[in-house]
This record gives sequence, structure tokens and C-alpha cells, in this order.
Amino acid sequence: MKQLIFIFLFISFATFSQNFDAVDAKVVTYLRFNKVEDLANQIEKDFKTDADKARAAFFWIAKNIRYNLKEYYNPKKRSYRFKFSSEEDRLQKIQAINDSFIAATFKSKMGVCEEYAQSFKKICDLLNIEAAVIKGNVRSDAREIGVISNTTNHAWNAVKIDGKWQILDATWAAGYEYNGKWVRKFNEYFYNIPTNKIFKTHYPKEAIWILHFGRMSLEEFYNQPIYTNTFLALEAELIAPKTGFINLKKTENIELTFKNLDTNSQIIYGITGQKYAQKPMITIKDNIATLTIKNPNRNADLTLYINNNDALHFKVNVE
Repeated sequence: MKQLIFIFLFISFATFSQNFDAVDAKVVTYLRFNKVEDLANQIEKDFKTDADKARAAFFWIAKNIRYNLKEYYNPKKRSYRFKFSSEEDRLQKIQAINDSFIAATFKSKMGVCEEYAQSFKKICDLLNIEAAVIKGNVRSDAREIGVISNTTNHAWNAVKIDGKWQILDATWAAGYEYNGKWVRKFNEYFYNIPTNKIFKTHYPKEAIWILHFGRMSLEEFYNQPIYTNTFLALEAELIAPKTGFINLKKTENIELTFKNLDTNSQIIYGITGQKYAQKPMITIKDNIATLTIKNPNRNADLTLYINNNDALHFKVNVE
């Protein structure tokens, strides 16, 4: 994934949503399969369309594989050496290594992002559905704003359904960490992520995928605010500031400007070091909402909450 491939491919992405309630209800009744081939065979038996099959694979993985926090915080070094006689031989040996990871994941029902992504692709391969593992960068904490990493830290998937690519992240759909423990909670947002929002959370390493999503540098990606799925699932759009840095003089207040923000929602903010969250002053003009927040009079992290869920994170610098 570290090699840059400058090839222009004209690939369209799915932008429609589809109701998978019937698929999900069926998959919930599945056994906790210990072999990826058994799961693929069951999916092949129960579903006819590639869309339903891909959803079934994704949903089962997200619901049954627990994120391995121990491995995440104490990663084992993975290094493999092997000889190969051709490109085909090289790819076969890499797949054999990935298959060993997948087999272990299905037995233990645990894995990190690489195992989630490789498992989904393996099921798609068995079902003859075109899919890919995408490696790149993600962010989730205000401390990461402006801190550029040239090392990838995440893996997710693309799958082609009816000739159109969809972007999926089974790891982030499976749940989240809370107080050092993994909480299983399926998150619909990360199935068929809107492609116009993908750069808000995910940045591919390979140029071939970057070109599909638009134009953004790694530096621009890291300089953005931290967007959570709470905010991205809304119709609202952050107009200003565009970066995650809010630079203020001591006489200035913070202003956040939005388009299509539902101001009937409960909107509050928190500043690091302050004990209680507060309500911003909200003004509306021509469908543009401006949130005014008191100057914290010091450098701090700002978190905006919508309906009790964190939505946006910024770094505030006071001169």
C-alpha cells in the first residue's frame, strides 16, 4: 500500500441508501461461524444479490468480531520474508498470510482493523464480489489536529455493487472503546459512507484511491476539525472555520458557522479544564446558524455536542 500508483480510473460510487432490515434480521440468527468459508456458504445460500451478500458479510463481521484492544495498545511486530517466482506467486503467498490472520480471527472472534478489512474482502472473494482493502489514516482525537503522520494507522474496504464502488468500515461500525473496554454497538453510518464526506474521517494512502474521492493533501486532512459520525450523519455543513485550529485574540469570542444546522437540537459545548458544559449563543440568518462561544482565555480543546453526543472537536489558541 506504500507504493503510489498514478493511474486514472473512472469509477463511480454509490450514493443511494438501501434498507437492509431483512438482511440484518436473517444474519442475526446465524451461528458464530468458526470458518470464513462456512459463513460465505451460508450467505450464498440465503441471499441472491451482491448488495445483500455484501451487507450480510459486513453485518456479521461487525456484530461478531470484538475489537482487540490488547493488540491495539501492544501491537505485535509482523514481518514476513518469502521468495516468489512471479507476481502471481507473490500475491498468492501474501493471500496465504492474510488467510492465516482471518482463520485466527474467526476462531477467536477478535481482531484489529486489518483483520476486519481482510475478513470482509475474503468473504467477497469467496462470493465472487469485487472488493478491496484500503489502508490509510484516520483521526479521532483533538490532539491529532495538525499532527501529521506519514505512517498508516487504519484499514477499511471498498466493494463494487452493480458497477459502483461503496466505502465501508467494519471496524468503526462494530463499536467503540469506552473507559478501556470495547462496547459493541453497530453504527450504520460506516456502511456505504457518503463519498463526499470520506475525507472528513478517512484518508487513503494510495493515490489511486485518493483520486476517486477528490483532491486533498495529507496535511489538509490532519488540519481539519475532528468530525464524528454524529455530525456527519446530519445534513448540517460546517462553513467556518474550515480548519481544526481556532486562533483568537483575548478580546475575541469563538464563532462557528453552519448551514442546515437543526437549532432545535440540544447544542452545548465543553472546554478542557472547565467543569460544566455550556450553551452557545445562536443566531440564524438565511439558513446560516452562527454559534458564539465565550473566549476561554487560554489554549484549550473545544468539543461541540449535539443531543448529548460529541460532534466536532477543535484546538483553540489564544494569543
